[in-house]
Parts: sequence; structure tokens; C-alpha cells
Amino acid sequence: MAVGLLVRLHDLGTRAMHHDESLHTFFSWNLYMGRGYVHDPMMHGPFQFHALALIYFLFGDSDATARLLAALAGTAAIGVCYWLRPWLGRFGALAAALLLTFSPVMLYFSRFARNDIIIALWNLLIVLGLWGYLAGRRPAALVLAAAGISLGFATKEVTFITVAIFGVFFGLRLLRELFDGAGPDPLAAVRLLGSTA
Repeated sequence: MAVGLLVRLHDLGTRAMHHDESLHTFFSWNLYMGRGYVHDPMMHGPFQFHALALIYFLFGDSDATARLLAALAGTAAIGVCYWLRPWLGRFGALAAALLLTFSPVMLYFSRFARNDIIIALWNLLIVLGLWGYLAGRRPAALVLAAAGISLGFATKEVTFITVAIFGVFFGLRLLRELFDGAGPDPLAAVRLLGSTA
């Protein structure tokens, strides 16, 4: 994580602002300056604007601080790999962390003031929470997944697709549990519906 943070923070403010970055940073700056914020779906969810305004409040406004949220989210994504060890193994988790650290795409978006890397972090938290819940039925893991989904919806509309993907997975898993003999009686729901009619 330390190496990941270092490569994400190095010369963070030297590149010129991309058009997408300029939109996110301008409206965040307006909020920081007290000019308010009105959500516009064209600009995606409000999370990034409020988080960037907070960063401006804490550290001042510059090209580097405009990209700080992305750099921190990219670094946190590397850290999530540590908790994925039960499923990826030690080597797999380390490999995933190294790939997230040095992948040109992940590094680029971790130094880019847009919401792509933030969504990647929320998706990793969703995976961690859902896998944790399936492994041990711990309510805290389900809360983590719910937090990832909630933050995802507050960040970008692509979360609808994420939820659909996980919904298909859990729907198929439920069908397998219903029909594999080890799970509940597959006709129990039909009999229940028949008894209430």
C-alpha cells in the first residue's frame, strides 16, 4: 500500500486537467466555495463532489488535491486485497495487490479526478462483504456489502449493472440451494403460495 500510495501521489498535479476532471473539480470547487451543489445525473452521483469539497476544505484547492480522492481510493483498493486472502490465498492476494499497484489502467485512474477508481473500490468492498457473508453468515459482512452498494449508487449509475450481476449470481445460487437436495424443499414455496390462496 505504501508503494501504491507513493506512485499515486508522485507529481499528482503536474498534468493538465482532462475535460472530465475539470467538470468534477469545478462543481466540487463551487460547493467548497459555498455556492451550493445541485445534483445532475449527467455528472453522476453526488459522493465525489462532496468528498472533493471536503478535501479542498482540508488541504486547499489545486490540481493535486483535485486528484487526491482518486489516489486515496486507488490505494485503498490495494489494501482490500489483504482481506481477500481467505478466498484468494496469500499468494493470490499479494498478486492482486501488485497488479492493482502497477497496472497502467489502475494507476492512470488512481491519478485521475473521476469516479471510476472510486467505483472499483466500492465494488471490491461489495465482493468482500458478500463473500464474507457467504462464508460465515456474519451480519457485519452484509453491512459492508450494503455500504459498498449504497456508496456505489451515490457515486455512479453503473452500480445498477453491478447489482444486476450480483443479483444473477445470488439468484442462481438460490436455485442451486433449492434444487440440490441438501437445501430446502423446492416445492415448499409453491405449497406455501397454494395454502394462502
